Amino acid sequence: MDAVPVQKDGNQGGGGVSDEQRTMVGGTLPSEMEPVERAFRLLPSERVLWEGGPRRGAPRGRGWRLVPALLVTLAAICALFAVLLELTELPGASQVGFVCAYLVLSAVAIAVAPGILYGASRYVVTDRRVMWKRGKMRRSIETYGITFSRIRWNRAIPTVGDIELVRAVPFGPLARQQRVVLHNVEAPDAVLSIIRGVEPSEHAGDHTTPLTDRLDPDEEVLWGAAPDGVGIDWRDVLTTLFGLGVLFVGLPAAVRTAAILANLEEHGLPIHSYTWVLLFVAMALTATLILSIGVVLTWHGILRARAMGRDTEYVLTDRRILIRRGRTELSIARQRVVDVAETRDWRGLTRLYLVLDGPEARALADSGALSVIAPSRDAMMPVLYDLEDVADVRSLLATRTSRPSLPHAA
Repeated sequence: MDAVPVQKDGNQGGGGVSDEQRTMVGGTLPSEMEPVERAFRLLPSERVLWEGGPRRGAPRGRGWRLVPALLVTLAAICALFAVLLELTELPGASQVGFVCAYLVLSAVAIAVAPGILYGASRYVVTDRRVMWKRGKMRRSIETYGITFSRIRWNRAIPTVGDIELVRAVPFGPLARQQRVVLHNVEAPDAVLSIIRGVEPSEHAGDHTTPLTDRLDPDEEVLWGAAPDGVGIDWRDVLTTLFGLGVLFVGLPAAVRTAAILANLEEHGLPIHSYTWVLLFVAMALTATLILSIGVVLTWHGILRARAMGRDTEYVLTDRRILIRRGRTELSIARQRVVDVAETRDWRGLTRLYLVLDGPEARALADSGALSVIAPSRDAMMPVLYDLEDVADVRSLLATRTSRPSLPHAA
């Protein structure tokens, strides 16, 4: 659904909003919606800046489609083997049938889960908090306490995306995160500007627009760069090796299975019989599934990693540090960065970890700098990967726009 900022009467503070001004959430008629002040239990002095909900009919993420497809394929294989066992009067047909039914139910549950989890949600941004509500469940995060935010744009609709707001402190064994995610929001970068307390750019709302064209109206770019390396780390190498291992095992097995099926007629099983056809389809589906997994893992480790590396950019402005990788964008306020941790990889390229502070924090978020294993690139942490010259960005980040809260911490 389309969501627009809610205009309030200045004399009413956080008071009522007319039916014409209120945004319709999830297709519910305004007259049928519970007033936002009552639904979210807002404070009397709290002022609503924006309210909305998930866009109806927005395509689901890739994981919500691939997992059910995988389960349905496994269910089809189980069903074929159950029929084979029944035709050949061998034991175990009912047990395999139960597994098939379980896989089908799991696939259906995962397929309908997004509509149940996100479809009836409502979102509200006030001058103090960002709030999420579904039924009787509510979550909120203070706007002043947000450490960083992510926007994950929808693959099919360039004007829709998820907003993830994170407050992450401290590092070490007590590390924790407070997260609030607003799913399938229309113009998520414009909504994020409202959360940040600034006017949205006139070009906001479409991820196909370059990142620098969607900055705040008076925001100035100070530095920009892209990774100098190929964007492949040890995780990608291991993924590729595992995918090649699956192909190395799966291809010979598929060839041997085809040879065995071709020779079954010599052992009394006609090729045109129902039993042979069912066995052929079951084995063909199994081989196709195994080879597909190998191809996907190999592609994910080599081609996708290189493509994501080429599609990464870092932008430092007078207000924020922005990281864009594919359809994911990360935004960090300059005043949150208190220091940077620098490491070098085996290629001699530098990796900068942004050490973040929060208001009244008792520790710092190190972005993974003190971990034995570096964070994954797909996680989109506040890390600048594969830079050759970091002198300029280090000097710019050394100048904070406001005093850190750390000196007041215990």
